[in-house]
Amino acid sequence: MIINPYISKLVQNSFILLWGSTVVLKLWDREQTKREMEMQVFPLWMSDILWWLLPSVELLLILVLLYKPTVHIGIKLSTLLISLFTIYLFLGITKFFGETPCACGGIWPSNDHWIHIGLNSIFIILGIIYWVLANKSHQKGDVPSTAGRKEGARY
Repeated sequence: MIINPYISKLVQNSFILLWGSTVVLKLWDREQTKREMEMQVFPLWMSDILWWLLPSVELLLILVLLYKPTVHIGIKLSTLLISLFTIYLFLGITKFFGETPCACGGIWPSNDHWIHIGLNSIFIILGIIYWVLANKSHQKGDVPSTAGRKEGARY
């Protein structure tokens, strides 16, 4: 896969910075993180699971993004995860869950859902740009569409 190395590094490092800062903030003040998880729309037993699961997944994504052979999959998974977070926030704003969940679980120190959605959207756009460019460059490296089968060819 040939993709502009600047775009690749920008997207890779952006997600590493996002997940890294999120993990540091969540682990720095674990009690605050636990309270924030409990303010979500999930049952308490699920907030306990998410309290450990989310930082673990984000740490795993950082490792995947740092290991050169897995950067591509790391960017795809990061784009999917940030998209899920954004969908959750959007559903919260529309009162899909019956109440608006706290938007305090991210890196932005406010409870403004639109700021979170805007910030997340930047990362989603970066991930989609990478994904589209990677797909286009992958198609160019494949066998040309004019190549035919060689069963009937004589050598």
